[in-house]
Amino acid sequence: MVSVRPAELSDAGSICDINRAALGYDFPVDSTTAQVSRIIKAPNIALLVAVDGPEVLGYIQLSDYENTYYPPLKNLITLAIAPQHQRRGVGKRLLQAGEEWARADGARGVRLVTGHNRVDARKFYAANGYELRKEQTNLIKWWS
Repeated sequence: MVSVRPAELSDAGSICDINRAALGYDFPVDSTTAQVSRIIKAPNIALLVAVDGPEVLGYIQLSDYENTYYPPLKNLITLAIAPQHQRRGVGKRLLQAGEEWARADGARGVRLVTGHNRVDARKFYAANGYELRKEQTNLIKWWS
């Protein structure tokens, strides 16, 4: 039976595997573990995992999205499901749990950015009530 719970440091290896298999992010497990450790200690961040017994099926991460032109929102950072568990309701279950956390923390909604190439993800979010607001370009500047 699938349940959702807060992530634990021991979930880092599974999260790393899911990131690689479902999202194509080849981030080392030791770095993933360090990030999970930071995230689970940070305030105003939810990192939840869907599990079936000891197996981690997927996860969702949300955090504050505060700005001067909207009421409080949460930013859905990542929703990822292991490929072998996709299309079985795990993503919907995690999304609902994330939205419940956001609502309980006073957010007026959840916003997210997903890649234009992630067609299935866009369909999933639309089917769960998310509306396309605008097209964006995602930029980043790394510090060396």
